[in-house]
Amino acid sequence: MSLIVSARRFAAAAVLALVALSIVIPSRALAHERRTVAGYDFVVGFAAEPALEGEKNGLSLRVSKDGKPVEGVEKTLKWEITHIQSKASKSYPIRAVFNTPGSYTSDVIPTLSGQYRFRFTGTINGATIDATFESGPGTFNNVEPVKELLFPVEPAQPRELEGAVRGAADEARAAVDAAKSARTMAMAGLGVGAAGLVVGLAGLLAARRPRA
Repeated sequence: MSLIVSARRFAAAAVLALVALSIVIPSRALAHERRTVAGYDFVVGFAAEPALEGEKNGLSLRVSKDGKPVEGVEKTLKWEITHIQSKASKSYPIRAVFNTPGSYTSDVIPTLSGQYRFRFTGTINGATIDATFESGPGTFNNVEPVKELLFPVEPAQPRELEGAVRGAADEARAAVDAAKSARTMAMAGLGVGAAGLVVGLAGLLAARRPRA
């Protein structure tokens, strides 16, 4: 009887484990966008999720065709990343992930939170590729601000430090300009005073000169 109970408990535990696994795996898959491009299946997203502002991250790209991984894509495909809010863009080469056929990556540190666009251009086995993927609901994760996760002390962010340094530099520059202006005015005043002194001395000498 105890063997039957143990077997039932083991079976129940196994079922629960399978259910938990089925929940976790799709939730991770939802963080990537799947799409067919020129006959090839693309799975695109950030390499590390959740993607956080200022943290090392990069591209996660898987390419397959008819269920089989496609290799050699790093030789003919380029990746451009764009921060949509600021419209800043930059292109990076991609590289194959070691010992994982059909998987590719590229390193980047997203320094601004918000929505990002991935664009792939080039060719795969002669097929022209020009595809755009954007982060957001139903695709892959946006880059999230790290501020809410900092604990217990929130250090100054790079942008805040940059702003403080820029403000201090502007104030110092304004002080230097004011000092230059004051010095120029002082020199002009000295010049006027010297000219007045010369005129006064000339008048005094002329007054003391005996008249014919």
